[in-house]
Amino acid sequence: MKKKDTTVLEEMFTKHYQEWCLLSFSYVKDLDDAKDVVQNIFIKLLQNDTYASCNNMKSYIFTAVRNESLTRIKKQKKTIPIGYLGTETPSFENNIIQREISEKVLKEIYSLPDKNQKVFKLCVLEGLKYENAAEILGITVNTVKYHLKTSFKILRINLRDVYYSVLLIII
Repeated sequence: MKKKDTTVLEEMFTKHYQEWCLLSFSYVKDLDDAKDVVQNIFIKLLQNDTYASCNNMKSYIFTAVRNESLTRIKKQKKTIPIGYLGTETPSFENNIIQREISEKVLKEIYSLPDKNQKVFKLCVLEGLKYENAAEILGITVNTVKYHLKTSFKILRINLRDVYYSVLLIII
């Protein structure tokens, strides 16, 4: 590796580091991750010595930062934070709140009109396909869809306060 080439990279790094970190941050939404992305790109450039043949270094690095940020997002989506796996120590209060929410949801499901309730149970709770539910109930697939749509609309309105409780538990 030539001394001249590393000097150009050092100058680009010091001059545009914050700009590229902000670009990466706009994708990954975490400043430490954004800094890691930019630093990793420069490490790769120094190790591979491929930048010597590049005509527009700034554009090349800009594209590399964007692509590396998007790759990092994909990797993060594949991993689930530990807290969501149920490994947190459940508190007594959270258990009570979750039980109350479950009871309220079930109560609202049982308060649906008869046809809506049957369709909801078959399609949502039992996981049957629309065609199978229609065959069991002796109705058309479109009628199944109508009853499900109506059920969700009713539940959304009646369980409005439950959404806020669930958000409070998660946060």
